[in-house]
Amino acid sequence: MNKAGTQTIETERLILRRFTINDAEDMYNNWASNPNVNKFLTWLLHPNADFTRSLIEGWVAGYKDGGCFNWAIEYRENSSVIGNISVVELNEKLEAAEIGYCMCEDYWGRELMPEALKAVMDYLFDVVGLNRVGARHDIRNEKSGRVMDKVGMKREGILRDAAKNNQGIHDIEWHSTVRRERNISGELSLKLEDVEWPFTFTDHDRNIARGIVFDDAGNFYFVRAERDDDFGRATLIETAGGGVEPGEELNEAIKRELNEELGAEVEVICKIGVVSDYYNLIHRHNINNYFLCRAVSFGEKHLMPDEIEDFHLSTLKFSYDEAMAEYELRRETPIGRLIANREMPILKRAHEILMGLEQKNV
Repeated sequence: MNKAGTQTIETERLILRRFTINDAEDMYNNWASNPNVNKFLTWLLHPNADFTRSLIEGWVAGYKDGGCFNWAIEYRENSSVIGNISVVELNEKLEAAEIGYCMCEDYWGRELMPEALKAVMDYLFDVVGLNRVGARHDIRNEKSGRVMDKVGMKREGILRDAAKNNQGIHDIEWHSTVRRERNISGELSLKLEDVEWPFTFTDHDRNIARGIVFDDAGNFYFVRAERDDDFGRATLIETAGGGVEPGEELNEAIKRELNEELGAEVEVICKIGVVSDYYNLIHRHNINNYFLCRAVSFGEKHLMPDEIEDFHLSTLKFSYDEAMAEYELRRETPIGRLIANREMPILKRAHEILMGLEQKNV
């Protein structure tokens, strides 16, 4: 599981983002003081905006935990915060989450909650790497159930007298989607923030070609970097790759980079996708183009002087599970967390593609 935390998600009409203290008035006025909103929920009405502000302060502090997923729903048209959607229960062992949500009554009936729920589900599957995303509702709250239906969740069944809300003990109906039901055709496209360093400005983009390299024995190949610079002292695992040179095609760039850093001659199987992320510390926007590549042979590396002297690059050879564990281990530093957030979803998608190819060949 990739503990990427609460990152900004943008949809056609909404911005899902972290709460700030400045959202207290909107939250109190738009839904936290409305009895129609919390009728079938468990939380009590807020007595005043100061109470709401105190609650949000706790939420903001909780964002330090990468396992916290709690979004404010901002309506693009007027920049008002109109609701909340969050993971209310996370089971790391099962890689499963339960989602809860609520929205200002004035915005009901506009298909905004399905829009938000679909975006959060995609994030939890594609970025966090969950296997199951579910939600439940009081069976009398049919509108909430329809939201779940609209995003493709399957109805699982009713548990009698299984929960208690502001209407008392009640039956609940569960809905869910599991990973194997999703269509993973097409390239992955992710947009991630740098939540380790504050954003000030971006002064350049870097177009990068990166490879998930595997061999016929099921091994994956990465580089290990030892760095001690402005990003701090860190030992890192990262995919091999680097900047695309002017006039160079991506397919040419990935083959060149993998030969330089791994000494590998490869067959490019497919493009996995693109991850847009940021290094706020150096004001850089990274456009990471990821390719799935089969190693044909290994020979001499052609490392640049800084890759030898400053980053001490070496080759890592792991199974899929070992690689995921190594990314998790290297989360101990800020730069390690940025890299893990970017690469763990890509490695998971690469593994799924390979598993699919194996099944086709059986």
